[in-house]
Amino acid sequence: MITAGDILIAKPFMRGEYFYRSVIYLCEHNKEGSLGFVINKPTGLLLNDIFPHLKNAHFPIFEGGPVSTNQLFYTHTLGSQLVDSIRVTEDVYWGGNFMALSSMIEKHQIQAHQIRFYIGYSGWSAEQLEDEILNDSWFHHAGNYKQLITQLPDNVWGQEMIKISPSNKVFADYSFFPSLN
Repeated sequence: MITAGDILIAKPFMRGEYFYRSVIYLCEHNKEGSLGFVINKPTGLLLNDIFPHLKNAHFPIFEGGPVSTNQLFYTHTLGSQLVDSIRVTEDVYWGGNFMALSSMIEKHQIQAHQIRFYIGYSGWSAEQLEDEILNDSWFHHAGNYKQLITQLPDNVWGQEMIKISPSNKVFADYSFFPSLN
């Protein structure tokens, strides 16, 4: 059973610009569909690259997925400290009032381990995600958000693969570019 707070781990042979070796944190899953963010693909940009007026916004931005790539999204552990946040699990939220968030950033009230920013999101229509899991595109299990966002992004996919089964270490260690081995 899929629930908000689960993670999706792309199976080893999944291809595609966004989902190859992706780990996605699901923020919503209901009868209308699913929504989540790729947590292990940094863009190389910082939040203050996009919002230069936020002088203290030295937070990395990640490729959240192929939908709405002209919009900024965020997941966090700020809860009720950030008005209009949407609860994912007991201690994880997404979204919230960006003006309030900007103020908190400028006052140094937010640490990097409390928030993750994304350009775009990953979305599925009703029952589409279940079909993709049945068709062997994804592994899924309960996610530990705090642990996931404090890991090095390049290590997340491999570590999650090994959690599923130690025999997956062969995939976790396999190079993105085998010709360079």
